[in-house]
Amino acid sequence: MPSLSSRKQVSATASGRKVYVKFQTLTGTPNGQGGFVNGGNWVDVAGLTEVPVTIRTWSPYEKFLAQALYPGVSSRAYMRWRRGTNVSVTMRMMYGNHIYWIRGVANYDEANTDIILYLEEWQATGTIRS
Repeated sequence: MPSLSSRKQVSATASGRKVYVKFQTLTGTPNGQGGFVNGGNWVDVAGLTEVPVTIRTWSPYEKFLAQALYPGVSSRAYMRWRRGTNVSVTMRMMYGNHIYWIRGVANYDEANTDIILYLEEWQATGTIRS
């Protein structure tokens, strides 16, 4: 079991300025190939709107897709654990006009106190936040 000092480090990081986000999931009529007819619709997840989280930028990068460079940013978000709600990699997180794809979810120390989200934002806007 990790020492108490590791718990203090994560709690200190997660206690910074909080922003309010919402989580969305893709729904629709299955097309039989693992997707949805007409791409599906993103809908808000009940109980996961106006969630306070702390977002920390991890590393900016560029991807080469379709003969063009696309900027992106890897980030981490810290939120309190919530009973009865399941955050998964099939969801996305919305903050203002920023869309973060959830790439991983960790229940820190399996203690049911903090959740760490590993996020990816494509087409990052730099320092402009709305």
